[in-house]
Amino acid sequence: MDIKVKQDYLEKAMALHKANPVVDAHLDLAGEILLRNKNGERDVVKNHYLRHFKEAGLGLVFSSIYVESGELVQKKEGEPAPGWENALSQIQALKEDVKELSDVILVLDRVDLRRVLSEKKIGILIYMEGLDCIGEDLSCLDQLYEMGVRGCALTWSRPNKLGNGCCKALEHQQIPGGLTEIGMEAVKRMEEKSMFLDVSHLNDEGFDQVCRITKRSFIATHSGSRHIFDNYRNLTDEQMEALAVQGGIMGVNGCKYIAGSEAGNHLEMLCRHIEYETERIGAKHVGYGFDLCDSYDMARAVLNGRVLTERDDCLLHHGQIPLLTAALLQRGMDEQELKCIIGGNFIEYLQNIVFAA
Repeated sequence: MDIKVKQDYLEKAMALHKANPVVDAHLDLAGEILLRNKNGERDVVKNHYLRHFKEAGLGLVFSSIYVESGELVQKKEGEPAPGWENALSQIQALKEDVKELSDVILVLDRVDLRRVLSEKKIGILIYMEGLDCIGEDLSCLDQLYEMGVRGCALTWSRPNKLGNGCCKALEHQQIPGGLTEIGMEAVKRMEEKSMFLDVSHLNDEGFDQVCRITKRSFIATHSGSRHIFDNYRNLTDEQMEALAVQGGIMGVNGCKYIAGSEAGNHLEMLCRHIEYETERIGAKHVGYGFDLCDSYDMARAVLNGRVLTERDDCLLHHGQIPLLTAALLQRGMDEQELKCIIGGNFIEYLQNIVFAA
């Protein structure tokens, strides 16, 4: 049985969300917009997300650019790497979708972030969930930066020219092989451009290499604790501690297969991840990064002429985020810690690391 949140704690959570920045550090938003565009839909954020964003008091969303494996078809020699055109199409689709929304802005620098905080806007920050689409051409990082991308994960859960990802969420196997030479060079190039590095889909060997070669703080946008649920998409205690030592943040993942809530105890398991992480590495290194995919999966199913029959998300939509905050309050978590966890940590990371110059 899942946690039953009491009304007075929900009211406290709503007040906390209203008074403090709330961040979701991972959403496949750009890809969903492109899928729905292909289905003939427009105004995707307005029609599918904006109301729920506002219900949660959400101030900032990290939109990933995730290229599906089916798009990674080998091109002819001399052409861009497989998936490059799809990645650019996602970025353009996202920009087109939000350009008329007065409540939403793309976050490219400190000025934009300041507007999000002072004017109560909803900011969207673009980053790459895997760099399969650049092949070995690191000059593509410059092009992505010019298009508004401010961070990258080297891999998704598959190998590419830069390194090896971990196994997929429904698998349970150790994937060998770390970063390639070009992958290590990509990390250095990203640091030079103040682009953040996301390790959520990196395998264990690659994680260890990142710890050795990075000079700046990195993050895990959507990973939980492997101690709480044994999934290779989650971080071990040692990885959590290494991330915290260098000033990083881990955003709790809201997929039931990664949270370990297939029995339906979604809030309980999310709370257990956050509570353990907070105890182990401190509240300053914990955040929200829900990876809510049901809406994306529905859009993909429609495009392929199918009907989605199962939901994988721990939350029905972003409007339910305050339920998690309320559950944590109800279980005794301190309000000051929660101010950090619901968004303060990721905001501070952007201010001090990504937009420090």
